Amino acid sequence: MKKISILLLFIISLFAMAGNNIMIHNNTERVQKLEKLLVEKKFTADEKLFYPGAPSEEVRATCEQAMNIVIQALIDTPEAGITENEFWSLLEKAATVYKQFDSEEMDRGLSYMEEIMDIYDIESSDGRLNTWRYGFDPANSH
Repeated sequence: MKKISILLLFIISLFAMAGNNIMIHNNTERVQKLEKLLVEKKFTADEKLFYPGAPSEEVRATCEQAMNIVIQALIDTPEAGITENEFWSLLEKAATVYKQFDSEEMDRGLSYMEEIMDIYDIESSDGRLNTWRYGFDPANSH
């Protein structure tokens, strides 16, 4: 009986771990949207978002390169997909770059990440975007 209990706990833990590593896959539509976003000139003025544009071409190019690296990595996702944790890790690397610039660049970078989330039908970052922007998730600060 003890062996069965241990085996059952082992199987349950495997399913629990698998649930925490949801796989994210590409399809033709997603790749096309990512490719369109990849060739777009980024961090230029956008009146709809009240974004004045990067303060210099050097900053704009650096911020664009960070986002393009993420987008290209997503385009190059293996057929087997990537885990949700790997997805968020990619985005976090870009957010780390934006921390060294003005808050406007971080905000604009996060809006590109929201576009990527939309491409993958991801409705929530579970507070990650807020944490990267503010250092904490205001939704959890009650």
